[in-house]
Amino acid sequence: MQHVIFSEIGGPEVLAVESFDLPPTGPDEVRVSIEAIGVNRFEALYRRNFYVVPPSLPSVMGVEGVGTVMEVGSEVVGHTIGDRVAILPVQTPFVGSGIYATHANVPASALVKSIPGTTAIEESAVWMAGLQAYNLITKVPVGTGDFVLVTAGTSPVGSALIQFARDMGATVLATTRTNGRKRELLDLGAHHAVATDEEALADIVMAATNGKGVKVVLDTVGGALLAQCVACLAEEGSLFSYGAQTSPDITAARVDVPLVALDRRSLSFVDLFELTDVPERFAAAQEYIRTAVASGAFKPRIDSTFQLENVQEAHRRMEDGRLSGKVVITIE
Repeated sequence: MQHVIFSEIGGPEVLAVESFDLPPTGPDEVRVSIEAIGVNRFEALYRRNFYVVPPSLPSVMGVEGVGTVMEVGSEVVGHTIGDRVAILPVQTPFVGSGIYATHANVPASALVKSIPGTTAIEESAVWMAGLQAYNLITKVPVGTGDFVLVTAGTSPVGSALIQFARDMGATVLATTRTNGRKRELLDLGAHHAVATDEEALADIVMAATNGKGVKVVLDTVGGALLAQCVACLAEEGSLFSYGAQTSPDITAARVDVPLVALDRRSLSFVDLFELTDVPERFAAAQEYIRTAVASGAFKPRIDSTFQLENVQEAHRRMEDGRLSGKVVITIE
């Protein structure tokens, strides 16, 4: 058995792959042989001590993956040896014994049966992005005739949001930084694409909405773009923000929005656990994601794959800022 561990704060170079032995499986745990691991931005923040939860060193990593059940605890119901399962991001900053590993002991509550017809690599790109996107897109009702603005549309959460909003019937405007990547947004299903480094976001949004603005902004960027997004809202519109990609330190992220710009508009910050901690919403999200994957309405995008021993390179790619989907670590 091998897992990834870091014993000091720093960049990707602090990540090490080491041999280890798992303790016996607890009564409510399942031992999983990991096949693929989803890499997430917050994990880079965590190793740099820029996340909301500081690491206790040495620390393991990982909240999302796909694998096969090897053992089940005495109190576990619904999972049997040989099942392929997905590990969901229901804890922070890592799930169970850590999913950056060849094997992990995982709480049964963090597991669901794998989505039929998907590969391990494909499904390792589904759940974190899909759950967060579902959480954002269902904060207010969205449907036919509504305009929705999605920032960072080429990111895993952004691309899921475009597909979900389109599936729900909304007219989708999406942003990327440069004109060279606008085609990606249109291919994902966005009706309008905006290059925020090269175009005036509010002008384009107002032109597309006949001067009314959008009902909802779903933002994963933060920083200076947040104020521009507020200017795109219609009266009674809502902006939901998650991620703050422009801030290298999530604990230092700040908001600078003119107060008058929020007149008859709302700005809220959300986190994934407001979904996963509510059983009814969590169950609805899982059902929607399964259905959307099965129907083709949601197609997760894979940016690149790396072997576990190349975890440092996987994190360098994830921090590159030019992703076209999810970075995935695979286990041979």
